[in-house]
Amino acid sequence: MADGPPHARGIASGRTALPALLVVVRVVVLALVVLGAGRRPVTDVQVLHAERIATSPATPYRNFPVATMPLETETDRAIGVDGATATAVRIAILAFLADLSTAAALAWGWGRRPATVYLLLGLPLLSFIYLRFDLVSVALATWALAWARHRGEALGGAALGLAVMAKLWPLALAPVFLLRRAWRPAVVGFGVLVLVLGAWWYLTGDPKGPFQVLTSAGVRGWHVQGVVGSVLWIAGRGIPVPEAEALRIGFAATWMKGLLFLGLLGCEVAIWRRAAAQDRDPAGGTALAAVVALVVFSPQFSMQYAAWFLPWTALAFEGDDDGRTATIAALAVVLTGLLALAWPDPAAVPSGWMKVLVLARNAATLGVVISWFAAARARSRRERDAPLAPV
Repeated sequence: MADGPPHARGIASGRTALPALLVVVRVVVLALVVLGAGRRPVTDVQVLHAERIATSPATPYRNFPVATMPLETETDRAIGVDGATATAVRIAILAFLADLSTAAALAWGWGRRPATVYLLLGLPLLSFIYLRFDLVSVALATWALAWARHRGEALGGAALGLAVMAKLWPLALAPVFLLRRAWRPAVVGFGVLVLVLGAWWYLTGDPKGPFQVLTSAGVRGWHVQGVVGSVLWIAGRGIPVPEAEALRIGFAATWMKGLLFLGLLGCEVAIWRRAAAQDRDPAGGTALAAVVALVVFSPQFSMQYAAWFLPWTALAFEGDDDGRTATIAALAVVLTGLLALAWPDPAAVPSGWMKVLVLARNAATLGVVISWFAAARARSRRERDAPLAPV
């Protein structure tokens, strides 16, 4: 006996086929990365950086500056000891598993459709993202919010703390837990984990470690792919030079970074104050705006930062008023994918038209924040005027 009409079975089959196809694409990409690492010399700067950290007899943070958070640094030391080829393979496998873990978190926390959208959105980044650590922090942050959504506040807080100790950016999502009624278990879970790992970082590394991370190991210039750096670059205000495995321009004065930090704080406070006044799941458009704002006000915008947008963009597409914001974020991801294909070595000076592509990507990134505020204001206006409508 059939389980349902043919058209219903066809729809169900299609819903299953697309996620399966997207996973198969990732398996193929993983295989290509692994085979490529074995057939030719590894030249990826992030892989070579991990190998250098692992093979150095000196202690990171204490004897030489490191720009990464402690969990990423320790991961590099664990997987980078057997040469560049083995390091590339291990990073790729770790990133692949983290990628699927994020999709699983979205499916469990919010349903199959956001998970499928996430897998679709990530396609433009597959040319390079499996040689980066960022997907690990994305997976941890997504599971943190998924657990919080299902009343696992303590576990969610601990997962977010782990994500912050892997990459600093998930700290922008911490207010999600403060908006919940049962916020205390999340704060305790987050605080305990960060304090324990922070103490371990202090004892095994150096008190200067957090400063090294915040200053990207003391770099002096503006990253040409960042919002400020791209404007200086296209305006011809300086000559781009390689610094810390990236192309930078001008001098990023401390007072300028301080202004950017104050702007970031003001923007984040405004985002979460508006979110607190609305009865909506903040894991969608609000989380997207908060994370993107972090990149907008940052002196640096590496290509892998676009991976931070993926789960929140997928969830924003589920929101009633966040579709435009999510679409702009998806455009920023696609433009980043084009950048990665056209500019494989971020420390090399590219052709002139890359300036325009970088500026367009950054304009889309800024547009995400502007669009979210516009949608939030329109939503507040509708809610304020709703009681005046005739019954």
